[in-house]
Amino acid sequence: MSESVILCEGYHDRAFWKGWLESLGCVDPGKPKEGMSGRMPVLDPSSRTVSSGHFGYRSKSEKFNRIVPCHGKDNVLREARKHLDEREVSKLVRLVVNRDADTLVNDETSFQINDLLREVHRIDGQAELNADGDIAMDNAQRFVSLVRWETPDAPGSGLPSHQSLERLVCAAMIAAYPDRQAAVQPWLDSRTNPPDESPKDYAWSYMAGWYADAGCERFYSSLWEDAAVVTELKSRLCKIGAWRIAATLAE
Repeated sequence: MSESVILCEGYHDRAFWKGWLESLGCVDPGKPKEGMSGRMPVLDPSSRTVSSGHFGYRSKSEKFNRIVPCHGKDNVLREARKHLDEREVSKLVRLVVNRDADTLVNDETSFQINDLLREVHRIDGQAELNADGDIAMDNAQRFVSLVRWETPDAPGSGLPSHQSLERLVCAAMIAAYPDRQAAVQPWLDSRTNPPDESPKDYAWSYMAGWYADAGCERFYSSLWEDAAVVTELKSRLCKIGAWRIAATLAE
């Protein structure tokens, strides 16, 4: 059995991918069986226990997907090199590098697919971009994909200015429930001596206002249980090419 690995910045990205893959039909093999308590151990294709904050899922065709939180954007590429170096042992077939764009709208200076290709060339000098926009390496036996959290929505109230998972989520929320935008921005503007703007200011405002029972981390996975929000997320994820990658993982 082969393995695909999603490298993301942290636990909130991991939670978002968790809800996303489950919504696409992936199964958590660690869920307790009926009549049992406690999670079951999850084994990867090399029969190693999935641990250290990693999540493992089986796709609809029983492929194995691993979500790895890298504890910061600066660690994502380092982890990518590690997984590519160990690709034979881990039976890696696809590596997804997932980062916030962290730029203003329409700013293309952030990490792009050609930047990732240069990193892959350090390991396989013959790797090249294919028609889907993925990097094919090892004679197209393996693929490396880039997912940048961003959204084409124009700047507006109730929306962070920098491209990030938070901005993507807030944009989908506003499109699904326009009245929430009118409540969040005035509250943010009313704060006394607020800190410098952070995308988290906005995301946590929507979470506290309408998903407080979920808490911070589960907020990102619970979004995939809200049909109106899912419709808006899918629209934006399709536009940035991310939906195709997740759908491929879930096949």
